[in-house]
Amino acid sequence: MKLLVVSQYFYPEQFRINDLCRELVRRGHAVTVLTGYPQYPGGVIYQGYGFDKPYETSWHGVRICRVRTHPRGKSIFGMLRNCVSFVAAGNQWVRNCTEKFDAVYVFEVSPVTVGLPALVYSEKFRVPMYFNLQDLWPDNVHEVLGIRFPPLTWAINRIVDRIYAGSHRILCASRGFVESLTERGVERSKLVYWPQFCPEPELEGKEKPEVYRPDDFNMVFAGNLGDAQGLDLLVDAAEALRGRGVRWYLVGDGRARARLEKLVRARNLQEDVIFLGRMDPAEADRYVRFADCAYLSFQNNPLFNKTLPAKLQTYLACGTPILAAAGGESARVIREASCGLAVKPERDALVAAALEMAALPPETRRAMSAAGRKYYEEHFTMDRLVDRLEAMLARQE
Repeated sequence: MKLLVVSQYFYPEQFRINDLCRELVRRGHAVTVLTGYPQYPGGVIYQGYGFDKPYETSWHGVRICRVRTHPRGKSIFGMLRNCVSFVAAGNQWVRNCTEKFDAVYVFEVSPVTVGLPALVYSEKFRVPMYFNLQDLWPDNVHEVLGIRFPPLTWAINRIVDRIYAGSHRILCASRGFVESLTERGVERSKLVYWPQFCPEPELEGKEKPEVYRPDDFNMVFAGNLGDAQGLDLLVDAAEALRGRGVRWYLVGDGRARARLEKLVRARNLQEDVIFLGRMDPAEADRYVRFADCAYLSFQNNPLFNKTLPAKLQTYLACGTPILAAAGGESARVIREASCGLAVKPERDALVAAALEMAALPPETRRAMSAAGRKYYEEHFTMDRLVDRLEAMLARQE
């Protein structure tokens, strides 16, 4: 099968779409990715890349077509320009395209406008579009960016409705998204619960990171350090737990990192909260696997309660007990899997849960690890989920 993948983000940016494309190629499919220039999460085009510089046109058998997309920077204006430039350049690419693919697959992490060039292609060549929904809009604009300007909300709703109407299938990353789109009036027959998979972690021969102290309870957060993750709560909990043997490690980067580091310094918590920075996914998995507990959190609002973050699948795959300061979908999975604790995103609840996790006997935490790993194998492996996608694409169901 010839497949066109439309995603604003692709290698060397680290998103699961990279793994999906490699796996589809491994299974014998021809995959072309229409994408921008790498700039996530810093908002600046990566060193070595530029509009007038040559770039790799193939990666592990995946053909890459990059279009001029202005980096998002740190401002709202920059983000808007980023969205508009990708749509304009993507639409131009589609207008010039004479190659017919069997289907078009959209990897939608914000912005939702990534679906517009794909929709133009789908309509031009009359092929089905599979829209992989990772973020809900306009909810994401309201809750993450704090923008509630009625004319903008009206415009976004028109874009979203057009994309949903033109999609053959909408692959929802959580059950909460299925419910939201049903309430919105989207045809239920279009909606498929298709959570993010996690590739098998590469842990063979890996050893415990030296920074993890043997006498401490080592907690790790791995992923995007953004405002949506509500990581101020982690700093509040670390302050309350100072001197009690709980240390927090943050693996990753993002818009909130500089602010969080400043907050940690202001409270003199540099020994309690350690920023390890962005690293290769395999190395990040090592930090997760050998931590005593993996942590995830979200701001407390209805949107994030519907979201199932990809880091949860990673934590399960690594067989690490989980502590979540989150409700909704994340809490549901953790309780179903019996792999940890989920509490309200409040300081006192998180402090109590961290102390409870640290006090558990080793055999109890090992049981949580085994249960989480089993749940991953039953629900979130790449083979299982790509099999389902491949079947949908083959039958165009």
